Amino acid sequence: MLNPDPSPFGGLTRRRVLVAGGRGLALFPLLGAASTACGTNPPPEPDPLEQQAELARHDSELAAAAAKAAPPALAPALTEVAAERGRHATALTEEIARVAGKPSATTTTASPTTTSAAAAPPPTVADVVAALRSSADSATKLAPTLAGYRAGLLGSIAASCVTAYTVALPSGKAGQ
Repeated sequence: MLNPDPSPFGGLTRRRVLVAGGRGLALFPLLGAASTACGTNPPPEPDPLEQQAELARHDSELAAAAAKAAPPALAPALTEVAAERGRHATALTEEIARVAGKPSATTTTASPTTTSAAAAPPPTVADVVAALRSSADSATKLAPTLAGYRAGLLGSIAASCVTAYTVALPSGKAGQ
């Protein structure tokens, strides 16, 4: 028996391709939606400066609390350290917002005081020095992994922390 269809694809005609193609085209939107749902992007990683901003806020609160209980000779230095670390937190928060393309929120949130925290003894100068040392080390390690302004910002913050605990609060044992 002779094959009535002379095409090399045996039974596949233009009409069959167009009809089948029309049905297939109707499925493309469904496939597109399914592939988008299955292939969602992972959530963005947190900005590495977020931890630095949290350290700055913590150091500021710690120095402010230590200033309230410190001898009068040390209180101004601790107050200045608290203010400086507060400015660091603001600068870091603004940079995080800038990179994220969001308006910067320069409002600070006060941490709630619990009864157990109120009963705890106030932080000492040594506590502030230890926190500043840790913050300086953290910023020093992170700065080389960043570029441009962000690296410079962290380098400046690290230098400020080192200056605070070596010059403003030299031994961390004064007044104790």
